[in-house]
Amino acid sequence: GYSRQALPGTRASSRQPESQPSRGTPTTIMLPRSLLLLSLASADAFAAARPHLGLPPRPAARPVHVLRGGGAALQASLAGALAGGMALPTATGIAAACGTLCYIRQAYIFSLSYGLSMLGIGGAVLLAAPAPRSPLLAAHAGLVAAYGARLFAFLLWRQKFQPAYDGEARLKPLDKTPRLQRTPILLSTALFYSLLASPLLFHLQAAPLAGASAAVAGVSAAGAAVAAAGLVYEAVADQQKSRFKMALRAGGAKDRLYMGGLYAQSRHANYLGELVFWTGSFLAGAPSIAAAAGLPLWARALRLVAASLGLAGIFFIMTSATKRLEGKQREKYGAEAEYAEYLASTNALLPKF
Repeated sequence: GYSRQALPGTRASSRQPESQPSRGTPTTIMLPRSLLLLSLASADAFAAARPHLGLPPRPAARPVHVLRGGGAALQASLAGALAGGMALPTATGIAAACGTLCYIRQAYIFSLSYGLSMLGIGGAVLLAAPAPRSPLLAAHAGLVAAYGARLFAFLLWRQKFQPAYDGEARLKPLDKTPRLQRTPILLSTALFYSLLASPLLFHLQAAPLAGASAAVAGVSAAGAAVAAAGLVYEAVADQQKSRFKMALRAGGAKDRLYMGGLYAQSRHANYLGELVFWTGSFLAGAPSIAAAAGLPLWARALRLVAASLGLAGIFFIMTSATKRLEGKQREKYGAEAEYAEYLASTNALLPKF
């Protein structure tokens, strides 16, 4: 139920929402509780590991009115929260604040709020990074923020400003849950988003990877490069498909499957770009999990579990969305010879040349 791609009006607008488990089922109860317990356990691990990382004691909590002091006070508050045991809860709070768009339209939690959450978390890390800022950390945080900004801008443009695209008509029927009852899915999704971005949080806490070898730093740099490639690939794929659909609507033609551009090798190129991006982010933060100087083994294990849950979650979501969309496309275009040729010459995700 976390996939924005499964909802009409989001990136895969031809999709229909899958049925959701009823409230009170073991899945809906245990998943948020399990994620919450992991977050709290990870927070304890981060707090205990601070002396081993050579970090100064976490600053005392600041009252809210201190934020009125301006950007310096906000930066200090964020640095204190993200550098200590409250890193994951703070990121969850940022994502939850962005997720309140679900009270306008329920489907926004998986689309606009997703982009805003990553923009918020990446921006917070950039603001909280200590001086002198690590170039690798700045690149990692900048990429996460850019990913969120690009996704939010694209979805907002398509939803509100793309010609002949009635986004409201697609999303309004999905408002099936009363507004106040959307809070549990808001909180559990916000926690998932924080786990997805957790390699960046760990990167902040371990930067500048003091004592790490050049090979270890190279892994982080390679991860950033992979994430950048995924970001560009996904952005190009989204634009190619959207421009094709716009041209069809402008000419009054019936809807057709886009088979050109990046989709000539991968039938779901935008999904592939998203998976590549988050794999790169995981690699960029991997040294802070495996090679952070002085970090106890149990704390590393908790970091690995948190980051792996985020990465495994997005892979499960995207591969499940791919399978469902493949089925719908076969149902709609399966009788066409052109579609049969397209299936033979492409892969669902990995490009086929």
